[in-house]
Amino acid sequence: MSDFSNINVDLLKEVVEAVNKTTESLKESYSLLQKKLEHTQGLLDSVLDNTNSAIIAQDDKNGVFLKNRRAKELIDELGSEKVFHILSLFSTTGVHDYDDEGRRYFRLSVSALSYEDSEGFVYVMDDITRLKKFEQEKQRNERLRIMGEMAANIAHEVRNPLGSIELYASLLARDLESEPDKKRLTTSIIKGVRTINAVISNTLLFAKEIKINPSEHVLADIVDEVVLYLQHIIRDKKVKVINKLDEEHIIYCDEDMYKQVIMNLIGNAVDAVGVGGEITATSEMTDKYTVLHIRDNGHGIDEDMLSRLFMPFQTTKAKGTGLGLSISYKIIKAHGGDITAESNGENYTMFTVSVPTKSYALSLEEENGE
Repeated sequence: MSDFSNINVDLLKEVVEAVNKTTESLKESYSLLQKKLEHTQGLLDSVLDNTNSAIIAQDDKNGVFLKNRRAKELIDELGSEKVFHILSLFSTTGVHDYDDEGRRYFRLSVSALSYEDSEGFVYVMDDITRLKKFEQEKQRNERLRIMGEMAANIAHEVRNPLGSIELYASLLARDLESEPDKKRLTTSIIKGVRTINAVISNTLLFAKEIKINPSEHVLADIVDEVVLYLQHIIRDKKVKVINKLDEEHIIYCDEDMYKQVIMNLIGNAVDAVGVGGEITATSEMTDKYTVLHIRDNGHGIDEDMLSRLFMPFQTTKAKGTGLGLSISYKIIKAHGGDITAESNGENYTMFTVSVPTKSYALSLEEENGE
């Protein structure tokens, strides 16, 4: 009996030791698993918070399970009501684009979510405004290129017979020296031909590649010269031009071409305002761009026209050709800059012209291998 008891005690000790070892091993495994889980959770949190996409998990009762750092930033930026209104518009899985009236563009990837007893969606929201603007710019440039080629072909075809019309009208006018009334008719024909020829010249200017020869100038001096040149139409309409340009701001541009742009913008502004209207010029300058704003309190530009403003043959003027702004756009693009317009369609319009500074323009040329 004693030997059997000893055997049981020894066996029991072995079992206890085995249990203790197993327990210790389980503790170590659990600790290791906990560390791995903590590491995985930390990695997941880091990935979620460092992604550029806003991620929001929401149940069918609009309860939010999760939102990452970018989602919180977007909510702070747009407001909670705005963000969740956008989310509420998309209740089917897939990829959707949201256009905030042309101001901002968002792409939403929507996936179904099942969590415990709730169901909902996971939204991955990206701001694609820059991408959309780039696509629009690319499409507009392609349309301009095609229209430019077409306009150049038409212009060449029209210019040849115009020369003959002007020649014959001039000969006829010489023969009608003794008949003033009839001579006036031929003079009107010649003026009409020359007007058409001017339109053709602008069309060819729009169609051809623009090459610039930039140098540095004081922005205020260039604008002052343009205002002085347009003084006759400014004075006739009693328009007040308010110059708030900074005398320290330098523009790196092809002077003659840049003046052509400013002349077009100020001339348009004079046409747009009523008698006694106001045109204000302001500027700003960064390390990369010199920016000119020309604002007027005229009749404004409606939203539909704004979207087509820099396309050729688009105009709000009764006697306009619609080439001035398209040529201005092409000139500024040749400088590596940009020209935009905004308006409330009633009593406010502002054109913004941005041109790279000399140092930034040269760095861009170097990057492009020019």
